[in-house]
This record gives sequence, structure tokens and C-alpha cells, in this order.
Amino acid sequence: MDSSTFPDLVEPAVCLVQTDSYSDSAILSFQKSLSAQEQEKALRFRFKQDRQSYTITHGILRTILGNFLDSGPGNIEFISNEFGKPSLKHGNREIHFNISHRSGISALAFSTKSEIGVDVEKIEPEFDFELIAKTQFSNDENRYIQSNQIEARKKFYTLWTRKEAFLKAVGIGISENLGIEVFRKVNQNEVEPSLSRIRDTAYYLKSFEFQNNYIISLATSFPGEFGCSLVKIDNKD
Repeated sequence: MDSSTFPDLVEPAVCLVQTDSYSDSAILSFQKSLSAQEQEKALRFRFKQDRQSYTITHGILRTILGNFLDSGPGNIEFISNEFGKPSLKHGNREIHFNISHRSGISALAFSTKSEIGVDVEKIEPEFDFELIAKTQFSNDENRYIQSNQIEARKKFYTLWTRKEAFLKAVGIGISENLGIEVFRKVNQNEVEPSLSRIRDTAYYLKSFEFQNNYIISLATSFPGEFGCSLVKIDNKD
């Protein structure tokens, strides 16, 4: 699989990958582009599908970044901050990126204009979201979730993925900061999950549905409301 497989991206962009659709030869090609450290990390996953998902996702990340930087995928070098957020070690063009993967779907987000974060979650019909919401979410957020019982589960996943995408964009730890609110109050009885501020910077958030059972959220500090291209990358092996 060569770089021509991947489309030109209109940023900020989110690329979606179904990691269970790739052949062994495509996975091997991606594996060869990974660093020794990435290959070792892939091997630490207990299940084959998780090893393959990691390999495919990081191989595609390297290919897209290589296209942008006019470099071979195997030549891309990363550094991580204290919370594990990766960035490019060096390069003559600046690009921000973030990745997330869950249950056979990976999301890769890119921007040259601002920090960016992405999160994807599968909507689980048996998951006790109300218990998590009551302990981790604010009163306003719980009122928003319960404002429509039919849509309550989807509203929970929207806020949950926005929290994670936002914290990943900022580059701070997730587990100890999930209590942060990611929406502005419109009035006493209504909230709009769109804007959050931290360190005097405004972050805007958008959410998308995929296949009716996934929620993908994107966070960026790009000034003002933003458009976004959502691109599905198919295996053309």
C-alpha cells in the first residue's frame, strides 16, 4: 500500500479506518514502517486484533505524516510529553495530530493551524452510563443528558468523547480531569456542548456519528467555529 492510497485532506481532518478490513500483506507493510519501540508495543497487546489495530493505525499515521512532510513513513520520529501525547520530533512543516481507536474503528485527526484531539467510542447498549455520569459529570451535564430520555445514551457518549478529545488536545492527563466541563451554559435550563476554555485558550468541539453506533469527537483551538472533513480510508490492498 503506497502513499497514493490516501486522499488530500481539508483540515482540520478526521480520517476513519476500519482496522478489521486489512489483509495480512497490508499489515506487514505497515509493520515494517514502525519503529522498533512501536513494534515492541504492538507485541505487548494480548489479542491479535488489538496488535493488528495498533499496527494499522500507526502505519497509516506514519503514511499520512510522510505525505505531508515529503518523507518516508519509516523516517518519521516522535516525541511524547509527560502524559504521553505524541508530536513530531522535528520537521520543516508543523502539523498537529492525534489518534484514537475503539472496537475496530480508528480515528486520526490532523491540523496545521492548532492543537487537536480526537476520541472515538462505540455506543454500548448495556453500559451503565448513568452511574458514570452521576459520579464523573457535573449537575449541568447530567441535566443535559437527561433532557431527552430517548437520546440520553448518545448524549452521554457525546460528552464523554468531547471530554477526552479536549483533554488530549490540551495534552494533559485524562483520568484525573474527566470532571472538567466541556460545554457553555446557554441559560439556566439548557446547555450547549460546544466550547470549553483552559489556559485562556478557547477550544471548540464537534461530534459525528459513524455507522449509527460510534461517536467521534474532535477538539481544536482553531479560532472560531470550524468546518471539518471526515474521510473514510478504505483498504485498497
